[in-house]
Amino acid sequence: MVAPDISIPAPPSKVDFLIVGGGPVGLLAANLIVQAGFSVRILDIEYEPNHWGRGDWIHGRTLELLERAGLEIELLNTGVKVEKLSSYMNGKLQKEIPFVPEEIESKHNYLLCVGQHITESSLQSQLSQYDVQVERPATVVHMDRNEEDQENEYPVKATVLHLEEGKGTEEVECKYILGCDGAHSDIRQQLGINNKGETTETHAGVLDALIRTNFASRKEVCIVQSDYAKTISLFPRENGLTRIFVHFNENEHEQRKEYHNRNKIQLEDIQREAKRALLPHRIEFLGILYWSVYVVGQRYASRLDSEDKRVFLCGDAAHSQSPTLGQGVNTGFGDIFNLIWKICMVEKGQLNRKFLSTYHNERWPVAQTVLNIDKIAAKAAAGHHAADYCEVVEKNRLFTAGYSISYEENSQDDTSLVCVSEKVQEDEGIDIMSNYIVQSGMRAPNFKVFGYASGKKTRLFDICNDKSSLIHYKEEKIPNWMSFTLFVFALDLRSTHDIISSLLNEIHNKAATLLPAMHIAIVTTSTADQISTYEKLLDKDMIFIDKLNQAQCHRFYYQKENALHNHLEDEKVQVVLVRPDGYIGRIIRSNDGIMISNKIIQYFSNIL
Repeated sequence: MVAPDISIPAPPSKVDFLIVGGGPVGLLAANLIVQAGFSVRILDIEYEPNHWGRGDWIHGRTLELLERAGLEIELLNTGVKVEKLSSYMNGKLQKEIPFVPEEIESKHNYLLCVGQHITESSLQSQLSQYDVQVERPATVVHMDRNEEDQENEYPVKATVLHLEEGKGTEEVECKYILGCDGAHSDIRQQLGINNKGETTETHAGVLDALIRTNFASRKEVCIVQSDYAKTISLFPRENGLTRIFVHFNENEHEQRKEYHNRNKIQLEDIQREAKRALLPHRIEFLGILYWSVYVVGQRYASRLDSEDKRVFLCGDAAHSQSPTLGQGVNTGFGDIFNLIWKICMVEKGQLNRKFLSTYHNERWPVAQTVLNIDKIAAKAAAGHHAADYCEVVEKNRLFTAGYSISYEENSQDDTSLVCVSEKVQEDEGIDIMSNYIVQSGMRAPNFKVFGYASGKKTRLFDICNDKSSLIHYKEEKIPNWMSFTLFVFALDLRSTHDIISSLLNEIHNKAATLLPAMHIAIVTTSTADQISTYEKLLDKDMIFIDKLNQAQCHRFYYQKENALHNHLEDEKVQVVLVRPDGYIGRIIRSNDGIMISNKIIQYFSNIL
C-alpha cells in the first residue's frame, strides 16, 4: 500500500512581500499584508521562535493601533494592566506617577505587561488563518533589482538560504522586502546603510521569575533603591510572573571591570542585588524562567529605505535602544502601521509611489526622539536617585506611551501626507489660524460620543466597524486600518445643517471616482430632539452627539493657545481628515460646504 503524500506544498517563488525576521514586528507586518489581500512569505534565521524574555511592554497608543487591525484581544486577555509607576527608597514610598495623564482620551490609559513570546504566538495564530507560517531557519543572503524588464510585476530578486540540511538556496521574486531582522540586521548591511550611535559601558541584568515577597506594590511598575544596593525595577507579568531589572552603576564597569563585565555577571548577582534593594522586605525566588544581561546603547540606521523604495527597515533593524522604557516593540509596531497602509494603497492604485518616501521622513525623527529619551532614562536608572528617573518618565510619558507622537509636514518637496499650510486666498473662506492647538500630523483622539441612531454610548473610531458610515465601498472587505476617516464637527445643526448637507452631497457625488474608502462621522452639539428635524437631510447612522463632559470633542478640536474659554458659537464648521494610521492628515475650518468638499478632494488628488 502506497502511503499518501502529506508533504507541505512548496511556498510560491513569486510573492508580493518578503519579510525577513519572524519577531513581533515582522509578524505584525505579515498580518496586515494578508488582511489587505496581498501575498507574503516570512523568514527567520532562528531554528525556533522565542519562548521567554525580551520586550514585554505594550503602550496605550500601540493598543489603539492593534485594535484597528483586530489583533489586540488575546493580548488584553493575557497581559497585566499597569496604571502607575511608583518609586521607593529604603523600603518607603517616595512618589507615584500615572503612566498616562488623565486628560488623554483613550480606551487604553494604561501600560500592558505581556511577554514577547505571547505577542508573537498571538500574531502567528492570526496569521495561520491565512495559511502563512514563519519559514525557519532561513534568511535572504542576496538582493538584486530586475533591471532588464522595467515592467516586471516582481522587480526584486532575493536569494533565500534555507539553513536546514539539504534545502540549499532558492530564488524568490517579490515586490517588496521588509527588513525586520533585528539590531544586527543583515538586510541593512546588504543595503549598505550605516548603523550609527553608541554602545555604553553600562550593564543591566534582567530576569523573569515566580516570586514570593511581602513587598506590597506588585501590581505596579516600581523602581526600588537603597543606600546599600543597586537600583532595581520590577513589574508584574502574565501568569503571575514578575520581571526584575538590576541597573548596575554607570561607572561600575571601569571600577570593577573583571567582575561587572557582561560575560561575568551571573544569575546569582542579579538575585542578590534584588534581595538587597528590597530590604527590609523579603523576596524568595520560586522559579527562574529567563535571565540575561544586556549592554545599554542606542543605535539607528542612517536611512529606513532603499533608494528605489522597494526595501524597508523596520523595528530594531532601523533603531535599537535599551529596554529601560519598553520602547522597542512599540516603536517597531509604529513603523509597521505607518508603512504598510501606504504600500498597500500604492499597489491598489490609490496612492502615488513617491509618497513611500514619507515612511523615512515621518518615522526617522520619531526614532531619534525615542533614542534621545532612552539615553537619558537609562543614565537616570543607572544612577542612584529615583527622583531623576521618575522625572524622566513623567516628562516624557505622553511620548513614550505614543499619544504625543506626531508627524511634520515635509515643506521641502510635494511628498507629504500631512497638510498643515497652503496658500489661501482671503475670499476662499478657509480658516487656517495657527493659534489652534490641534494641528495636522497629531494623533486623533478616540472620544466617547452618543450614536444618534442607536442612542448608545460609543467611541468615534468605532464607526469604522459600521459599514453604513463607509463611502466608496467597492471591495467585499476592507480593513479598518486601510480606510480614511472624516470627522465633521458640525457644532449646532440648527445653524449648520445647510453647510453639512451641501458638504455631504458633494462628497457622495464625487466619491466613486475621486475618493478612496472613507468613513464619515457627523459630530454635533445638538440634542436628539433638535437633530430629528434634519434627519431626512442627513444619514442618521453617521450622526453622533457630543454631549459628554461638556462637548469634549468640540472643546478639544477648537481649543486655542492662551484662550481661557472656547466660545463655540463664534466658530466655523471644522472637518478633520484622519489617515488610516489614526493621524490627522488635514484640518479644514469653513462655513462653505462646497469649499470644504473641494479641499478634501484636492488632498486626495494631490496624493493619487
